[in-house]
Parts: sequence; C-alpha cells; structure tokens
Amino acid sequence: MSSSPHNAHYRPDIDGLRAIAVGAVVLHHAFPDALPGGFVGVDIFFIISGYLISSIILAGLQKQRFEFLDFYARRIKRIFPALFVVLCTVIAMGWFQLLPVDYKQLGKHLLAGSGFVSNFAFWNEAGYFDADSVNKPLLHLWSLAIEEQFYLLWPLTLYALHRWRANAMRWILGLGLLSFALNIYLVNDQPTAAFYNPAARFWELLIGAMLAAMHVHRVNWRALARSERWHQKHPEEGGPERISTIALRSGAHANAKAWTGITLLIVALVWLNPERQFPGWWALLPTFGAVLLIAAGPQTWFNRHVLASKPFVWIGLISYPLYLWHWPLLSFAHISADEAPPWTTQAGWVLLSVLLAWLTYKLLEKPIRFGRLNRRWITASLCLAMSAVAGSGYATYANNGFDQRFPEIVRDMMAKGGKRAVTEGWRDGECILDFKLPASAYKPHCIESKRPLVFLWGDSHAGSLYPGFKALQDSGAYTFGLAERAGAICPPLLGVKEPRPLCQSLNENTIEAIRQAKPDVVLLYALWHHRRYTLSGLDTTVAELKKAGVPRIILLGAVPYWKKALPQILLDEWKKGPVQGRPPLRLKNGLDPKLPVITAEMRERAKKLGIEFVSGMDYFCNADGCLTRVDDKATQPLSYDYGHLSTGAATYYVQQLAPLIFKKP
Repeated sequence: MSSSPHNAHYRPDIDGLRAIAVGAVVLHHAFPDALPGGFVGVDIFFIISGYLISSIILAGLQKQRFEFLDFYARRIKRIFPALFVVLCTVIAMGWFQLLPVDYKQLGKHLLAGSGFVSNFAFWNEAGYFDADSVNKPLLHLWSLAIEEQFYLLWPLTLYALHRWRANAMRWILGLGLLSFALNIYLVNDQPTAAFYNPAARFWELLIGAMLAAMHVHRVNWRALARSERWHQKHPEEGGPERISTIALRSGAHANAKAWTGITLLIVALVWLNPERQFPGWWALLPTFGAVLLIAAGPQTWFNRHVLASKPFVWIGLISYPLYLWHWPLLSFAHISADEAPPWTTQAGWVLLSVLLAWLTYKLLEKPIRFGRLNRRWITASLCLAMSAVAGSGYATYANNGFDQRFPEIVRDMMAKGGKRAVTEGWRDGECILDFKLPASAYKPHCIESKRPLVFLWGDSHAGSLYPGFKALQDSGAYTFGLAERAGAICPPLLGVKEPRPLCQSLNENTIEAIRQAKPDVVLLYALWHHRRYTLSGLDTTVAELKKAGVPRIILLGAVPYWKKALPQILLDEWKKGPVQGRPPLRLKNGLDPKLPVITAEMRERAKKLGIEFVSGMDYFCNADGCLTRVDDKATQPLSYDYGHLSTGAATYYVQQLAPLIFKKP
C-alpha cells in the first residue's frame, strides 16, 4: 500500500496526515515559539513510514509477490532524486557562505547524509560546545537516516518471519517493546543516544508496522457486516437491521478513533516543548495520535473532509521535498544574518521552500517514479549520482573545506573551529565539567596549595580564562596558586537549581571547597545575561563567600560577545573589502547589543553587594570598536565562537587583570 495517487489502494487521508507532520516541523523550525511541539512531526512521519512500508511488504509476502530488488529500487526512486538536488544545492551554497571549518564539517555531513548515517554523525558531535543546530544545514537528515536504516533491515526481518511461519504480530510487538524500553532507559541519562540511536527510535516505526500487520492479517468486521455471505453464515444474528446496527456502531467507533487521534496530536503540538525529555513517554502522544487517525480509516468524517481535502493532500504529496528544502534555507538564512531573521523573512523562506518542493515533485519526482523511463537504468543512474555527492562530501572534508580559497591571514584566523578550538588549553572534564558530570568528577589538582590563592569560579566562560592564568604563572611575573571550579551552563549562583539539574550540587560543592581552601581572591565570572540565568542567586553567593572569610571578591563583567561566531563575522567583513588583505582589527558591527546594559547592571550589583567589579569591555574596546584579535599581527581571533576567549585573548586579558588582582592592600 503506497501513499501515492498512482496506487489502487491509495489513501488521501494519509497524505493529509503527512501534511500535518511536515507543516508542524516547518512551522516549528521557522517560528519555534508559535508551535513549540512542532518537532513531533518527525514522530508522525515515523508512524506513517512504518505503516506504509510494512503494508507493502506484508501484502507482498502474503501473495507470494514480494521481491527485494523491486522493493529497494522503488525506495531509491522515491528517496534519491529530491535528496540529490538538495545536497547539491547545499554544498554549492556552503562554498559561498561558510567558514572553512564549517564547510569541512558540511562535507562530513554531506557524506553521512548520502550514506544515510547522519544520525550517527550528529550523535557523535552532540555536546555543549557542538555548533548550534541552526548552523548545520543538513541536521534534519538524521530522521531520514533512521528511516532508511529501518527500510534496510525490516524487509529481511519480515521475510525471515514469513519463511519460518512465525507470528509476525507477536514479533513486531516484542521488538517494539524492546526498542521502547531501550528508549526509556536512555532518555534520562543519555538523552542524545535516546534521540539518535536507531534501536531506540525503531519502536515508532514498529507501531506503524503493528497497525499494518493488523490490517493485513485480521478480519475487517465492518466489511463482513455489510456482506451477504456473513448474514448467510450467521442467520441467528438477525436480518438487515442487525447488519445496519453493526455497521453504524463500527462507524461511530472509527469516528471516535479519529477525533481522539487529532486531539492527541493537537495536545502534543501545543503542549510539548524541546526542554522535555524526548522521545521517552512523551512521544506516545503524537505516535498514538497518528496511529488512531490511520486506524480510523478513510471513511471517517475528519479523515474524509479534512485530511483528504485538496489542500492537505497537496501538501502531503510534496511533504518529502518540503522537509528536505525547508531546513537548509532557514539554516543559511540564520548563518548569513547577524541574528535570528524577523518573522517576515522566515515566512518568505518557508514560502520559497514550498515552491521548491512543488517544483521538485512536479519536475523530478513524478517523472522518475511514475514515468516510462527504464527502471534499471534510472536506478543505476541515481546510485551513481548519490555516490558522486558522497565523493564531493569526502573531498570537501579531506581538503579542510578548501581553505585555500582564502589568503593566508584569513585562513589562519578561520581554519580552526568547533570544540577543539574553543576549549584549547582548558582543563575540560577535570576542572570544568560538561553536561551530566557530578561534582565528584572535579580533580584534586584543580585547587593548588600555593599562596596567594586565586579561586576562579563560574561557567564555561570562567573556564576559558584558565589558559591566561597558566601563562601568567609560567611567565614568573607573579607567584600565586590557582584554583578553578567551572561548569558548562552553570553560573556561580547558590540556591538556584536552574539552568541544569546538577548546577545546584556543583555550586554547593564549590562553596564547601572554598571554605576549606580559604582563597585570598575569588573571581566570579559567567555569561551573566544568559537567558536561563537567574541572577538573584548572586546575593546568596556573595554572602556565603564573605561568611567563609574570603577577603576579596571580584565580579568579572562581560568581554566582547558577538551576535554569532566571530570568525564568521570577520569573513563577512573581509568580503566587503579587506584592508591590505586582512580582516579589521576592531569592529563595532556584530557586537551583542545587550553588552552595555548587562555591564551597567553588573556594575551596580557589585556596588550594592560591596564587592569589586571589572569590566572586560574596558580592556578590549575603545571608541573605534572592540578588538577582533589582540593586535594586528595576531592570527588568532579573540573568540572562535560568540565569546569564549581564545588562548591568546585570555593571556592578554589576564595580563591586564594581574596588577589589579595582585595589588597590595
């Protein structure tokens, strides 16, 4: 049973359900606040795919007509054409818009996408210092990869069950429960694995497969109730009136399924949000909603009048290319802008993705899938084309994003990136802890015994200053001990549970360490204007530090923070017209507009709390703008991301701070 108007068993309501799925995903990506739960559209797609593919396989096996080569050839003709065009477009756009390091990463993602292993690539990259999802134009291919992995394994599984004459429904149920149990096990402690691991997501496709098995193998009581043969075999059940009653009851039951299904979907779309542990138990809302709508059948009122309506069916028919097109367009729009584009711009990109999806369906998909082209020739050609795309992805990755496109000075400043560049010189995993690491992971050497002792406490921005202090120690200009306790997205705010579960325990452990170490100076530093930070906890922190006998408390304010990665801003500026072939030394454009406000606020807080305040802006900025590197000869940018100081910048900053920190009373 293929959801295609060219198939005798075509169900337009399933295309309508596809429209809901893709519409939810597109609207969520373009306007996340308007539809917080729109990401569950992917889960609806999983149900539909599991149902349709299993229906095809089970029906073919039942009639002894299933052929593996024909099945996979149809999948190739369905999946490859639109994907090939989108991948070619993305690699071309990346050439003009991306930094060498990002273009190199895109090459890896292109290779993974053409090989349908994107979920493993993104799983391996996930973490706090991973690039923002919106900066990955092919991130959405993770779901396509999971579907294709299912398509590869599932026909073989069902064929084996058929040959062994095993009960398919029992096996599908058992495999689905195992997959769901794995998902529940992972979602609490390993949410990334729960999201990307195919074994933990197959249960959604298997729910659709279970429904397909029920439809293929069980008796359709509604059809029997209407048949004369059924009445002849069961005269004791009454005449036409009885048959009519059974049919009416069946119809009412089906309508109840449909209304319950759409209610579950609406609840999921409106109520869920990305902050919840997902998929896990919450994924049952959209998956069971989709199952109920499919199970209700095409004749129910909602399915017939809403899902099967022309607008819904039209969107459903272009849903696959629309899914492929929308995310790269939104991603590149965000990359090229200094901030999230306004809603009018986002709406324009959505409309363009719809237009491109329709053109792709009309001019590419339909002729290839349903035309009279030689099947073997077109399948082989599509495989060769996808292999060529994979080769271009590998070449892009192997050649470092073809960084030779830029002059040496530009290449040096922009060739590095990602976690390695941002965290260079940090004591990552030892004195600064990433997600899910408890306070027991802090190493003893994070607190030295030398005096005077400077204690650095804060989030990852505090951790970025360690290379500067280490360089100061090694220079011999000052003799001092250094203590460091930092946590990714964990500001030094006592009594505050947010923004992540272990922050409170990390900070409580740190204040106890301060009580024992009795440092001479405590430096408090964080991205104070982070949207999830609650600065009320700063009062408690300062009070506890004073109670612990800390003689000096210094609150470090903001350094230059940028609207997006500084190397990207420098590349944009260099393209406008480089000065002697070099990016500008100082910039006013691209700075985070919140800097003046947060600096003034933190200065006032420090004054009220009776502690010292230092603004990083005073050391990096003047009337001509803020430094993009420490001097004109430097090849290292001030930051490799939006604001964590690079090793050179941290060294420069700490050298400026040293006379203030080590001044004699």
